[in-house]
Amino acid sequence: MTNSFFQTRVHPDNIHLTAVTTLLGLYEWLAMLMGLRNSLAIHQRRMTAALREHLSKFCHIYLDDIIIWSNNVAEHAKHIDMVMNSLCKARLYCNPNKCKFFQKEVDFLGHHISERGVEPNSSKVDKIMQWPTPKSATDVRAFLGLV
Repeated sequence: MTNSFFQTRVHPDNIHLTAVTTLLGLYEWLAMLMGLRNSLAIHQRRMTAALREHLSKFCHIYLDDIIIWSNNVAEHAKHIDMVMNSLCKARLYCNPNKCKFFQKEVDFLGHHISERGVEPNSSKVDKIMQWPTPKSATDVRAFLGLV
């Protein structure tokens, strides 16, 4: 996505909650910030609403990451067009520099997806295997976060 969080307007009743004091005065955000408590949930809900009719049929989303799968090239072109049209209707826009189309293999959310199926991402497996033995609760939490 192109600055995906900034594509969502803050509700007028909540704009005052985004106020920031600077040397030049008080400023309020009109677009959603990434660091707000509910930004992730709001953005995920907006993406889900935009792509609801396609989810689990030929695409999945996680925040601003979208994966589209198909059985052949012609079908894939059709699926891409359907997803892009749905995003456009919802006024959500993609960054062409971040998009990869017609890929036979992709890494997505820690998994390697190919014609062979879904496998763990090998670089992530290597990190897990080389992780030192935890010696404290903080170390355990760090390891669990990785896993």
